[in-house]
Parts: sequence; structure tokens; C-alpha cells
Amino acid sequence: MKVLLADCLGVTESDLFAIFGALPPGRRAYAARYKKTVDRATAAVGSLLVSRLIREVNPALAGADWTIGEHGKPYLPGAPFHFSLSHADGLCAAALSSDPIGLDVERIRPLRPALLPRFCTPEEIERVAHDPDLAVKIWTRREARAKQNGRGIGQKLTSLSSEGIASVRISAEGRDFWLSCTADEPLETVAFTPQELL
Repeated sequence: MKVLLADCLGVTESDLFAIFGALPPGRRAYAARYKKTVDRATAAVGSLLVSRLIREVNPALAGADWTIGEHGKPYLPGAPFHFSLSHADGLCAAALSSDPIGLDVERIRPLRPALLPRFCTPEEIERVAHDPDLAVKIWTRREARAKQNGRGIGQKLTSLSSEGIASVRISAEGRDFWLSCTADEPLETVAFTPQELL
């Protein structure tokens, strides 16, 4: 499964002007709602990653604007494919598949113990209590599954299986991340600069 990545940590406001110009109106409005430059950049560049993937399977749909489902999952009505995107701490990722797909990326960092019961079973909490690496890996797996089924993180995450999900550890500019995808095959990551996507 090919997953496209872009690190947006160094994107400036002047870079954003060009990036926003490459987006359809709905995606531009979505990215503009974020306050921080890096968050606007990852939302916008994530859209460009998805457009690049769509262009590979159907160039006519690459510039189309998306529709957002009931629980926030984006899709192109009538398209014969599914896609998922995620962004965290300046890194964005996107994947496309003929089957429903879920993808999540999160920076590895210590998590508040009160957060663990939201996505870890009691047995997992014992294993991850002092292991932020494993805790974030489980988090990305459950969130990827929640994105795959289209109901998002509002559902009970601990009821979702974290099995059969491919995960890869990624480093970007001194930051470490877990990226998980509901693909049943190894992940092949391909990185771009935001400027390469224009």
C-alpha cells in the first residue's frame, strides 16, 4: 500500500498562498479554518497528497472537491475508490484504495494516563503505561480502524480491532511518528515536499 507523506513544519504564510491557490474551494475553506500556519499547511497539503493519488487512478477527478460524510469522512461521490488522510504535528499522510481504508498518523510522545482508557483495553493499559511508543502505535491503529468504518472517533475505540493493520514508524526533522493504515499489505511511504505537490 502506497502512502504519501509531506512534512509541513517549515511552510510559511507566503508558501500557503501558492498552496491554497492549488485547492478547490471546499478544501481551501477547510484548511483556512485552522489558526496556526502549520495546521493550515498540513490540512492544505494533505488535500494535495490525496489529489496526487487520485490523479494516478483517474486524472479527470484529481481537481474535484470532496464531500464530507455524516461523521466527517471525506469522499468523492460516485468514485470507484476510497481515500484517507491524517495530519499531526506538521506531518500529513494520505492513502487511496479500492476498498474502504483508514489511515492515522500521530507523533510519539508521553500521553496523559487519563487518555489511555479511550483507546486501550485494560490489558493494553498495563502494557503501555510506561511505553509511549506502544501507546501511540495502538492509538493510531484504533483511529485508522475508526476512519475505515466511517464512524470516526466518536465510537467506542476499544471495541475496534487493532489487528490486521499495517504500521510503520516515521522520523521527520527530529520528530518520530507512528503511521497506521488498514491495508493488509506492507506500507510503502513516499515523501514529498509541499512545493513538489504544486
